[in-house]
Amino acid sequence: MKQHPIPQDITNYKFHLIGQMTLKQFGFVALATIIDFAIFKTNLIGVIKWPLIFIIAGLGAAIAFVPVEERPLDHWISTFFKNIYKPTKFFWKKANKIPDFFNYKITSTQADYFAPNVNLNPAKKQRIFEYLKSIPTDEKLDAFDVEENNKINNILSEFDNVQVDQEDVSIEIKKQEKPNLRTRVRKLQAPKAFISSSEHLPNQIFGLILDENGHAAAQAIIEIKNSSGQSLRILKSDGDGNFAINKSLPNGIYQILAERDNQKYPTLQIELTGETLNPLVIKP
Repeated sequence: MKQHPIPQDITNYKFHLIGQMTLKQFGFVALATIIDFAIFKTNLIGVIKWPLIFIIAGLGAAIAFVPVEERPLDHWISTFFKNIYKPTKFFWKKANKIPDFFNYKITSTQADYFAPNVNLNPAKKQRIFEYLKSIPTDEKLDAFDVEENNKINNILSEFDNVQVDQEDVSIEIKKQEKPNLRTRVRKLQAPKAFISSSEHLPNQIFGLILDENGHAAAQAIIEIKNSSGQSLRILKSDGDGNFAINKSLPNGIYQILAERDNQKYPTLQIELTGETLNPLVIKP
């Protein structure tokens, strides 16, 4: 596995204030020295005192000067204790607060109901009354239904004030004529390479490649080389067996090699003289 360097803090430069030590390094060394001096003044036996003094002195020097993985040793010690006391399990507690969009309430007032400004003729008005009479009224209506019926009656009462001018309306029905449908026969077009040579540039190589049965060979690989044998163009034929290069080539002699499904075609040799070429046909 490829190793990647750990990002370093190159902007927070630490000044060496005391000799070759930073203030933080000097603090660790001074703390270890004070602890060693306190142990030296104790009445511990030498077998315990001196090993303990050397261990504390070495630990203070390691924390101050020895990095681990390009990080100071105090960073790893603090990280170790943080991860030990850091909780490893988290529990989700459902909140009792309901989102605001669920607390939305539609408020309606009497001003929401108004008489529509429409001009209904008596025929439509009669249909509305007939429909309302057809609704069964055996069931008991509550206060809400009674209020709704009163509002509907108020709206319908507005229709009595509507005046409709009677006009003579003549309806003319035109007979729709059937379209004259005729059968049109489309002619099949030849492959694109043979449509017109004028669509191509001078010294532009294009043509058609066929298989052993005389059918268009799709996805065939065509390679164009110069007289020195250097490969200049490599392209594939389309679904109709057509192929063409995008740009014109300099004057000279070129070789055209074709291959499809491990079947190689005979090598063609052409000479470009600055004129528009006729389409090439490559056969097995």
